[in-house]
Amino acid sequence: MRDAFLVKLSFWLIVIGAFALLTPQPAWPEWLARMILSTGIALAITTAIVKYRESRKKR
Repeated sequence: MRDAFLVKLSFWLIVIGAFALLTPQPAWPEWLARMILSTGIALAITTAIVKYRESRKKR
């Protein structure tokens, strides 16, 4: 259940960060949009690595 939450969270962070960067008149500063996008990508990668390591331990 934790993995599903982290995947959803990282997906929405990526979507919000990309949308904030692509809008012509953003309401957020560019550094904040880049930070949100980078956090989403890092969270997705970390979740995938942890899930892979847990599945390897079960074998």
